Amino acid sequence: MTGTRILTFKAWREKRYVGLAEVLTSLGPVLEGYRWELVIDWLVSPQAEAITGATAGSLVTAGRLIELFSVECQLIDGELVGHGDSPSAPEVKIRAFDSGHWDVQTGSPELLEKIVTLYPDAQELPEW
Repeated sequence: MTGTRILTFKAWREKRYVGLAEVLTSLGPVLEGYRWELVIDWLVSPQAEAITGATAGSLVTAGRLIELFSVECQLIDGELVGHGDSPSAPEVKIRAFDSGHWDVQTGSPELLEKIVTLYPDAQELPEW
């Protein structure tokens, strides 16, 4: 992903885990129309089998991911690749890292600005 930046921010805020559903919801309209490819390395959820089955090998809407990840679910390690609804839409990668941080890689200035606004502790990473 040429011309991109990577931001990382804490997944734990005031002893509360900010899960994938909350991250996607908070970024909202900036990611509208994106479909997501999900690779799960480690997931803790009573719905783990259903989530894995629903996302394996297919592109999933943000709405569907929010629905799947909204109930007692913690993505500890995994990666999402978002594909926009037009060829000019920048690719977006979101990574759960050891349940402690969320990393976002994108060339979208609008998305990067939104992340910094929502998560003031966001810091730039030199590489993925």
